[in-house]
Amino acid sequence: MRVLFTARHSVSHLLAMTAAAQACAAAGHEVRTAGPPDAALTAALRGTSPPAPGWRPDLVVSAEDGGEGSGGRVVRWTPLDHLSAGGPAPVRIDPCPPGLRGGAESGAEPDALSVRQPTSHAGQLPYELREPHHLLRVCLRPGPAGAPQSWSPERLLLVARAALGLDVEVIVLVPAAERARIAVALGTLGGPGSPVRFAEPELLGPVLSTCVAVAHEGGPDVTLEAAAHGVTQLVLADSRPAGDRLGRIGAGRRLVTAEKPGETGSSLRLRRHLADLLYGGRALATAQRLRSAIAALPSPEAFAGRLEDLAGG
Repeated sequence: MRVLFTARHSVSHLLAMTAAAQACAAAGHEVRTAGPPDAALTAALRGTSPPAPGWRPDLVVSAEDGGEGSGGRVVRWTPLDHLSAGGPAPVRIDPCPPGLRGGAESGAEPDALSVRQPTSHAGQLPYELREPHHLLRVCLRPGPAGAPQSWSPERLLLVARAALGLDVEVIVLVPAAERARIAVALGTLGGPGSPVRFAEPELLGPVLSTCVAVAHEGGPDVTLEAAAHGVTQLVLADSRPAGDRLGRIGAGRRLVTAEKPGETGSSLRLRRHLADLLYGGRALATAQRLRSAIAALPSPEAFAGRLEDLAGG
């Protein structure tokens, strides 16, 4: 069977399909991928290649922005932040557990095909993060620099200061070049004994495995990764469905916050919501149930067999 996985304008959407694409390739199918050029994407999609001129798939697995390719039956991959730009499709694939799926207004379908996205274990935590820790850990993921929903430096500092008022250890996921400025602004060097630690953004999965809560910008990658680890989530974004869906089931919430450090009311509001996610008990229990729901989804290997049925149906 020839299968094309495509998301022409979104690296994150195509990365979400990686496990499914590799499972299809491992099952002996001829797999091709079409997406924006990206070094990380090329490395992640090992075992696949772009379609050659004249190559025609039997089945096209397409994100909302993926296009249809040439020939083949089309099924839609429904990412967490999709807006149904691709229009209706006879069959949809949704990597979200049922509780995190959108309603009819979003174009999602409650009976869409399911597939479990494996949690990320890439990379090794720095030594200081592997030491036994006695404080609850909160991860801050401001998002890729330059992305539309990523936090500004002011917002990151505001959230970090709010979290530090809760007697927790904060782990900030930012590249090494940005850490000194953040440490100076927070009045800490981020070394041993400091309540602020740093890690590379690529260590999202390993860091979340040590945390109780995460504050982030609402990206589908961090949302599903945190859900798979049973971590409560605070989404700080003006408009993104992840926070609203987490709030609907009680595993997190979405806030829009001011970015001026002098606005004490905004900082206190953030601290109150973080405290509820950390110590309230209700959100953590719901996050644990969400983790169990994700673990029960079909594996990528089982999903590959379902695609065979679709292609032959």
